[in-house]
Amino acid sequence: MEQIISADIVEKDNAAREADLKRDYDSLGELLDRRGIAIDAISDKVEKFAVAIPSWGVGTGGTRFARFPGAGEPRDIFDKIEDCAVIRQLTQATPTVSLHIPWDKADPNRLKQAASLFGLGFDAMNSNTFSDAKGQALSYKFGSLSHADAATRRQAVEHNLECIEIGKTLGSKA
Repeated sequence: MEQIISADIVEKDNAAREADLKRDYDSLGELLDRRGIAIDAISDKVEKFAVAIPSWGVGTGGTRFARFPGAGEPRDIFDKIEDCAVIRQLTQATPTVSLHIPWDKADPNRLKQAASLFGLGFDAMNSNTFSDAKGQALSYKFGSLSHADAATRRQAVEHNLECIEIGKTLGSKA
């Protein structure tokens, strides 16, 4: 598994904080023990905890009025996957990425290859039926899945079905 940040840098930074962290952990353990709570039981649960990173979470994002990109913002889904890999490396709690289609649409084989390089997988697929995508035939200005026009509803349903198929191809279980 490829790592973006050198393991030496992470280890050195962690080592500088380890003694204080151990004291804090032991102190918390004593406090919890007085309340009848075993810190090891909590630690075991936390160790198993995992969060899927939404792909849009590593970019600047936007508002309904405009987008305000920042320096170093990911240019495409492959940059986003690299950014998600850094988060995974630092937290050890984010093994999967949730894509947002159509913005993250790319060749599924390339996506799987890029993710596996960093030990990442894919989780829930998010569809965009709340704003109009470039080249979209019908507008969602007045709704999508509940639009008064049957053709617009059909377009939204087809988009969601496409997202499900992309997710299956990528190995998403969500």
